[in-house]
Amino acid sequence: MKKYFALFVFGIAMSAFVAMAQDDAKPRHGGDGKRPTPPIMAALDANGDMVIDEKEIANASAALKKLDKNGDGKLTMDEMRPPRPAGAPEGDKKPEAPKKADDVDLNAPAGK
Repeated sequence: MKKYFALFVFGIAMSAFVAMAQDDAKPRHGGDGKRPTPPIMAALDANGDMVIDEKEIANASAALKKLDKNGDGKLTMDEMRPPRPAGAPEGDKKPEAPKKADDVDLNAPAGK
């Protein structure tokens, strides 16, 4: 009887674990969950149909010049990269690491 009870408890625990592990399908970084259109595609695809047709290919040189933000005649990764999502860290900055339990002052006021 104890064996069946242990199996029952284990089954319930595993079911709860699986239920908590399910993805809630919400975007993790805000927005509507869609990736932004890459700037090169946005510049070349004049009609917005996500297909670069013959007319758009013929106009590619002029369209790419619009991406040259600093006007040096070259496209760098900074100019071709899509804008950062809202809330993302700027530049090469990494998010601040959480404090270790040893570093927490239990006598400090809340929020510090």
